[in-house]
Amino acid sequence: MLNTLNRKLSLALLIIVSGVGLAALVIGQWGMRLYYEELTQKLNQSIAMYVTSEHELIEDDVGSERAIRMLAHQAMIINPAVEVYLLDPQGKVLTHTLEEGELVRDRIDLEPVKRFLSGDERYPIRANDPRHSNIDKIFSASEIRDAHGLRGYFYVVLGGRLYDNISDRIAWSHISKQMFWSLLIIVASSALVGLLIFRLLSRPLTELSCDMSEFAQTELGSENLFSQAEGQKTDEVGRLSAVFQAMSERIKAQLEQLRATDRLRRELVSNVSHDLRTPLATMQGYVETLIIKDEHLAANQRLEYLRLAEKGCHRLSRLISDLFELSKLESGSKQPDFEHFLLAELMYDTVQSFRLTLKERGISLSIECNESQTQVFADIGMIQRVFDNLLKNAITHTPEDGSILIRLNPSAKGVNVTVEDTGRGIDENDLPRIFNRFYQASLTAEHRSKPGGIGLGLAIVKRILELHGSHIEVTSRLKKGTCFRFTLPV
Repeated sequence: MLNTLNRKLSLALLIIVSGVGLAALVIGQWGMRLYYEELTQKLNQSIAMYVTSEHELIEDDVGSERAIRMLAHQAMIINPAVEVYLLDPQGKVLTHTLEEGELVRDRIDLEPVKRFLSGDERYPIRANDPRHSNIDKIFSASEIRDAHGLRGYFYVVLGGRLYDNISDRIAWSHISKQMFWSLLIIVASSALVGLLIFRLLSRPLTELSCDMSEFAQTELGSENLFSQAEGQKTDEVGRLSAVFQAMSERIKAQLEQLRATDRLRRELVSNVSHDLRTPLATMQGYVETLIIKDEHLAANQRLEYLRLAEKGCHRLSRLISDLFELSKLESGSKQPDFEHFLLAELMYDTVQSFRLTLKERGISLSIECNESQTQVFADIGMIQRVFDNLLKNAITHTPEDGSILIRLNPSAKGVNVTVEDTGRGIDENDLPRIFNRFYQASLTAEHRSKPGGIGLGLAIVKRILELHGSHIEVTSRLKKGTCFRFTLPV
């Protein structure tokens, strides 16, 4: 029954409204009684004085029974519900109009009487009712004086036997019933309105709870479970919904990132295993050949096998070096050491190390630049690695009698660098992935037979340029060539 917040709030509202209604009923009746007593006492506060002003009530310190009955008759004409008593100065009842045996208390506490006579006390004021041992009622009183001073008190109880009888008969009167039913209707209406308001206010929270439960049971990565209207709310529930929606999107993004990382990890392990296995297998084969056929090999064959094993060592060393460098770049442990230098000078120095390879391959290389306008602010060692990798990539995929062009053009943002070749080009489907680790574009049979890279060079280039706040772009056409462009800041 109480397994939802809406039901708990509704039950709490019913308890509060019922309690308030009951308290209002009790307080209302109590207030009405006080109001009646105050009004009655004020209206009748002088009745005792009026009826005693012209009669001798005490004869030789004994109450005049004839006089008290006559005054009681006069007082009852004014108010039929009164009962009159004659008290001595100490509060003892001298004479009364009760039937035999009705008098229970023969002495009245005079403290309330004195407060009443002083006129400074707020009404209603209650004093002892001689007919009851533990009930106090409103009253009227007057002092009885003569030449000798205070002789006693004329004490009038304003709610006598007649008042009690009528009060008992009308305890559940028409007015009381109307007040009860009116209050019941008000309480029921308040509860109903409160329940409706609670339902309206808690509905977004209920919907959010359902969305969260569905999110917990649904496979991550599915469509968005949250409505646009919930995200536009500005109250606490709306903000909570927006925060949970953002958190769920972040969880999905992190999950996708973890999946991509796991996929890359598996690809990395596979590629590294493959690239390590190839040079290791080559080295192992030639070394085993040297061991097995050592006595039967000529000196030139032994030298050739050693050179081939050495080439495998270099390839393996380059793979490990590139992996280590890329790992440091991606982890952030290797940061650029910025300085000012002329990019043209660095370009010429880098090209110089490829002159022999270019000559052997019959590839021409030209540089277009204004050397004095190529100053940049970058890490000279990292930028040299960028040029080195781009030139290796261009030389590897450019056929004999091909050409490579390097342009350095100054601009408002820095120096624009272009490395363009007339190589075999890159397929349009391969372009978005050429900067991924270990990715190598589809090779023809001719190029597959040539020793090439291991698929880390362009990934290193991209990461280095990102650390310099730059972005590398590539355009290519099959059998026409490829062009890489980026900008270095000044």
